Amino acid sequence: MTVVLRSLSDFKRFLRKPGATIQIVHNTLIERQPQQFRDAYRRKGLYEPRTVRAMSKKAAVFDVKGHDETVWLYWDKGTRKWRFHGDTVAVPINAAMGAPDEVVYRCSLPDETPAAAPPAPSLLDDDDEAQRDD
Repeated sequence: MTVVLRSLSDFKRFLRKPGATIQIVHNTLIERQPQQFRDAYRRKGLYEPRTVRAMSKKAAVFDVKGHDETVWLYWDKGTRKWRFHGDTVAVPINAAMGAPDEVVYRCSLPDETPAAAPPAPSLLDDDDEAQRDD
């Protein structure tokens, strides 16, 4: 299935699909680091695929393939500068000093969706679910 993202709403809908996966394809902050640091980040799973564990109104929690850890991606502030193109999402990293950086994620879905795959569990309680805005 082809992923086409044009907005944060599209991205959130994508993340709610069973098997939704994001993977870093470009990270300017890490790419400027010395090789030993880049290798360490790679060993820790920075560039491994991430699948959705849970979502809330302002964030998603991802499991990292091959690693016993989770990673959060927040979209509560600053998403106006996110760029969506095809199957990629470019997220700027706002730092007080230095050059502007960004992380680019490639989004994908499995070729075959499992028959009984449940949607990602929500981190919201029932009252927040009713107030969810895309």
